[in-house]
Amino acid sequence: MKKGLKITLLVLLVLLVAGGIFFALTPTRKLISFLAPDIDHLRVTDARINEQTATMNLLAEVKPSLLSGFVDSVEYEFSLYGTPIAKGKKTFSRAEQEGKAQVLKLPMTMNHNVTRELVRRQVREGGKVQAHLEAYSDLPLVGPREFDINQDLDLIIPALPGQELIDVKINDFGLDNMAMTMTLLIDNPNHFDFYVRRYDVKMQLKDHMFTSGKLKKDYLIKAQSKTPIDIVATSDIQKPVKTAFKTIFGDKDWPYRMVTYSVLEPKSDVVGTVAMDNVKTGSINVMQQMKKIMKTNKAQKKAEKEQKKQEKKES
Repeated sequence: MKKGLKITLLVLLVLLVAGGIFFALTPTRKLISFLAPDIDHLRVTDARINEQTATMNLLAEVKPSLLSGFVDSVEYEFSLYGTPIAKGKKTFSRAEQEGKAQVLKLPMTMNHNVTRELVRRQVREGGKVQAHLEAYSDLPLVGPREFDINQDLDLIIPALPGQELIDVKINDFGLDNMAMTMTLLIDNPNHFDFYVRRYDVKMQLKDHMFTSGKLKKDYLIKAQSKTPIDIVATSDIQKPVKTAFKTIFGDKDWPYRMVTYSVLEPKSDVVGTVAMDNVKTGSINVMQQMKKIMKTNKAQKKAEKEQKKQEKKES
């Protein structure tokens, strides 16, 4: 019995001495880094994309280590292929520090001029995002400490979908209003499908016409594919008589400025809803469109006459 107790005490003494040597030889900053919390379960939410920037929130689940507590504040910088893409600071309230795992909500703002090609490269190659965080947390019996965390993250950054106006079909040309269908080609470069849940359009044609339209149904845009969508719109014509005269005898190409707002819903567990603002400019040959209307109407009338003749023969 005494011999067993001596052996046990000897083992404990060896472990204590080994631990003391480890703590003595290990730099304090490196030692604290061993106690740093782990970051996992990443998700991008509340993404808003416009012509110049993309803003979003990164939700990151932080699991405390054996000794570390919850994170009080953090300074962070994210890089992609060695290029910084977003950085910031965030302080967390005690209300956000409840439960076994703390969820950090980190706002990110990215400039398209810097990130557009990097994000598309990530889509092609599957590269990871490099995260550098300086997190501040309380250690029991030690007090506030800074954790220097460097970690490669499996973070999917949504790439900006391409949008191109490929056709404008004027369905009806009245004296003071016009109905049209605008066809846009949506290019999805991402590895996930998404639904187009909303697409609002406001367009000004020269100084003569103001157009507004909305999506009439949802569209599913497959990953890494291009899909046309149709927007049904109506227009108010300013000074219709003068506009008609200019259409016949004046400029046939009308410049336009189109402002769009769309809501995309990715079929992804790690990317939430994406809202997009966009501005497009170009021109429409109004006379050419009017000729198409007359040709279509003529063809429809001819088809109706042929159908009536066929019905008379059968009767």
